[in-house]
Amino acid sequence: MESGVRDGRILTRGPPLQDTSSSDGELRQTFASYDDRDLRRITTLYQPRLQQAMTEICCTISTILQQKNLISETEYQEMRRLHDIHLKTASSEFLCKLVLEKENAQAARAMWEELINFQHNPQCQKLKSLLGEIHARGSALLEEITLKALGNEDVQKDLKEAHRLHKETLRERNQRLVMNTISGREKVQSFLMEDHYTDLVVISSLREMRVVEHELLVRGRDHERWRQQVIKKELETLQHNQIFSSCFGIESRSTSVAISGVAGIGKTTLVQKIVYDWAMGKIYPQFHFIFHFKFRDLNSYSSTNIKTLILDSYPYLTGDLDTILQDPSNLLFIFDGLDEFRTTISFTDSSECNPGISLCPDPVTLCPIADIVRCLIQGKVLKGSSVLITTRPTVLKSLKKSVIHLHAEILGFNAEQRKRYFLNFYDTEAIGEEAFRYVEQNDILYTMCYNPSYCWIICCSLQNTFRVTPGEQLQRPRTITELFSNYIYNILQNHTQDHSHSQDVLLHLGDMAYQGIAERVIVFSESHLQKHSLQPSQFLSGFLMEILQTEHSLQKEVYSFFHLTIQEFFAALTRFICTPPAEVTHLLDRASSIKDGKFEIFLRFFAGLSCPWYQKLEPFFGKLPHATMCSVIDWVRKRLLRKTRNKRKLLNAFHCLYECQNKGLTQAIVTKMRNINFSKMSLSPVDCYLLAWAFEPCELIGILNLQYCQVTAESLRRLVPVLHKCTELWLLNVALGDTGMSILSEALRRPDCRIQKLVLAANYLTDACVPVLADSLCSNQCLKQLIVSQNMFTCTSVLSLNRIMLDCGSLTDIFLGSNPIGDLGVKRMLDALRHPKCNIKNLRLWNNGLTDACAEELCAALGHNTALLKLDLSRNAFTAQSVPSFVQLLQTSPSLQELQLGRNRLEDSGVQLLSEALRNTTCKLQRLGLRENNLTDLSLQDLSTALSCNQIFKYLDLCKNSFTDQSLPFLTELIRNCSHLRVITLYGNEQLTPHVKDELKALNKELQRSRPKLKVEI
Repeated sequence: MESGVRDGRILTRGPPLQDTSSSDGELRQTFASYDDRDLRRITTLYQPRLQQAMTEICCTISTILQQKNLISETEYQEMRRLHDIHLKTASSEFLCKLVLEKENAQAARAMWEELINFQHNPQCQKLKSLLGEIHARGSALLEEITLKALGNEDVQKDLKEAHRLHKETLRERNQRLVMNTISGREKVQSFLMEDHYTDLVVISSLREMRVVEHELLVRGRDHERWRQQVIKKELETLQHNQIFSSCFGIESRSTSVAISGVAGIGKTTLVQKIVYDWAMGKIYPQFHFIFHFKFRDLNSYSSTNIKTLILDSYPYLTGDLDTILQDPSNLLFIFDGLDEFRTTISFTDSSECNPGISLCPDPVTLCPIADIVRCLIQGKVLKGSSVLITTRPTVLKSLKKSVIHLHAEILGFNAEQRKRYFLNFYDTEAIGEEAFRYVEQNDILYTMCYNPSYCWIICCSLQNTFRVTPGEQLQRPRTITELFSNYIYNILQNHTQDHSHSQDVLLHLGDMAYQGIAERVIVFSESHLQKHSLQPSQFLSGFLMEILQTEHSLQKEVYSFFHLTIQEFFAALTRFICTPPAEVTHLLDRASSIKDGKFEIFLRFFAGLSCPWYQKLEPFFGKLPHATMCSVIDWVRKRLLRKTRNKRKLLNAFHCLYECQNKGLTQAIVTKMRNINFSKMSLSPVDCYLLAWAFEPCELIGILNLQYCQVTAESLRRLVPVLHKCTELWLLNVALGDTGMSILSEALRRPDCRIQKLVLAANYLTDACVPVLADSLCSNQCLKQLIVSQNMFTCTSVLSLNRIMLDCGSLTDIFLGSNPIGDLGVKRMLDALRHPKCNIKNLRLWNNGLTDACAEELCAALGHNTALLKLDLSRNAFTAQSVPSFVQLLQTSPSLQELQLGRNRLEDSGVQLLSEALRNTTCKLQRLGLRENNLTDLSLQDLSTALSCNQIFKYLDLCKNSFTDQSLPFLTELIRNCSHLRVITLYGNEQLTPHVKDELKALNKELQRSRPKLKVEI
């Protein structure tokens, strides 16, 4: 039984990847080696991950189990009920629970067998890693389960008091989260830690985050892409209490974990949650002591040792620390914020020149912090202890060569969590609901809300606008510039009395912010402040407390902006105010030329400050010169109209245009842009929203090329308002899926749809979406070319495709290659192909699983089709048996000019028959493809004779056959005598010697004067 078909939807297991047959066999051997008891234990251990991995296939597997009488009809119907009401997670949980409750392990064994079969399906990527992990761990997995069952060692008697005190201390330190406000009255908000933690996504290997892009930009796109990959079941969500769980392929002891996430995403909060829950006795009983450090605090150390480091933070352990350190397997070290550590830590072994010598050999030897961290992770000191390290993605690269057992990334808030944050932030849920609805309608703001820090900034910025009296309407921000302008305005309005004094301080602060961006500095010391004429005492009160945060290190204080984007806003604001108008263009060009992307948000803010919204800040910063605004607008215009191959810069220029909010400028620019090419880029919903906003004034767009983009369904939905304006829409390989097709149909069914060429190849489209596509296109009278190759259409979809061919009167080209429609699908297509309403001129049926069984009927149907010009039947399974049908087609078709038969099995006997047709004066054929048909010199002799007197034939493809030097006379005769021949391709005929190839090249050169278009490609 290959798949479940009860609901009419077939989910195939998918073809095995290269060289996986042996691994499948090995997997079966691995599971066969487990007795029933061990199989239950493994199923129980992996149950949380199995439930995630099976969500898309649990209904199919339950069908198979029911047909094998391993589950009852009642149990199966319950599975189907959960699946049909879209409770896929619940249905997956139900199936796991079901097989584990059975008296014997037959159901569980059958389930694992099917999981092995399904692991190659594109929707089941998690299964591949999960099954590979089980196989790789082998017998060690059972040993681990046994050890886990025995439980964790109790804290030794003489450490129980220290253990109790340590937990109590960590509980008190971490039980509340503190957040600053901008109200001017209440400086901070404090709330309990309970129920505040963020889901993670496990990644199988260290991902190299490109430093060329700003973290906000990366996450604006990557966040949606990673979320989509989770939906596709390529990645696994992970709870904070599973990080040190053995079911994720890591040992429960002696483990190193790296957690990454951008600024403000919740890394520190996650760590606080882990420490708090451990102190409450909820998680990780295998660790008797957790030692938590922040890298920004560790910057103050020159040299120290592990004992001193611990005692500086936990002095109450002085009398017990030596005993605690005797058993490192009970210890977890947490280092938070690697990106804030000033010293670069090389995680490669720096002692390679002295093998066996550790730079930190024991807990009492003095050494730099970098060596302590490195040696703990490498297990060269306190071997057996575990380490958790957090960092921003831009610093992940430094961990590439370290021994990290688990890499995880924090994605931030999902849609439900975003809304909950708003409801909790405002005084009443009603205000929270209203604010959230406003943000939901603004794609820029809504997408930013995946990040908890941005949620806070947005809520603070909107706070006053949603507390107005009835009848009063305050303008609300639409762009990130307006948002941060409003945020800063609220701070200054609540705190500042002396505007002249505040202006000087803010400008100095902006200078420091700008230099920090240029030098990638986000944590500032007192020396930085003094260099920019800022006194540390100024930060102890007033508005600066709401802009810069003070961190109390162990030995001194450091300062940082509450968020990197706030730093960038101040940098842009200061440069906007202080740069002479004549130098603005030079400043913007210089910032734009920086290749690492660190000025991209700076540029957006700079452009946005030309918007009238800035007037709110004039009381604090003064009036801006009109010439500066004009220079910015002119720079944005030239940037967008300049021809550039740098798509990243072009996209950022669109963001700058949006920030300007200048409708006249937008219309003047986009009406001059005919084609838009963002192929091979990852476009977020925000990017797509901006493109739709920019091109809204256009009546007609040329080519919109999004091939190979990472366009999610949400991103595509943002583009729908302008897609119908394109003359050509290229969506090749964007993982559209049936859901995306449903969204796209909204644009296709519009009566004013201008799309003439629609490229939907390689998009995982199935039969389920073809009726939707047909409904959208049947009334469309503009579409000429439909390319849906390399999808998953079967013969089931052909009836809907027939509707498209007959009802879409303008359609002339349809590309259906590499869809498994088979002979039955082609036979179902015949009624449409022979219908007088059929206007198809170009029919592509390559690699459709066609055989000799359909050739006669297909050719008979096409023989009297007066429209067909091109027919592609390459990469199928036709043999010489089909050639009489092809000959009949060539003799009867009044219009056919191109026939592609490459990569079939026609051989010499088939070409001999074809040659007879080519001699016939009624044959209109001008192009013939015969590559990879196992042809020999005999075929060339026949073709040469047939084509020598042909006065219309132009193109002949004979690549990758078996021609030898004996064919030279026939090739020469063909090339000389077929007077209209333009191209003959002979690549891949390996038996032709260099001498013969030179002869043919010389012949080509000789004929160039009389036939300049002739090309002999060899």
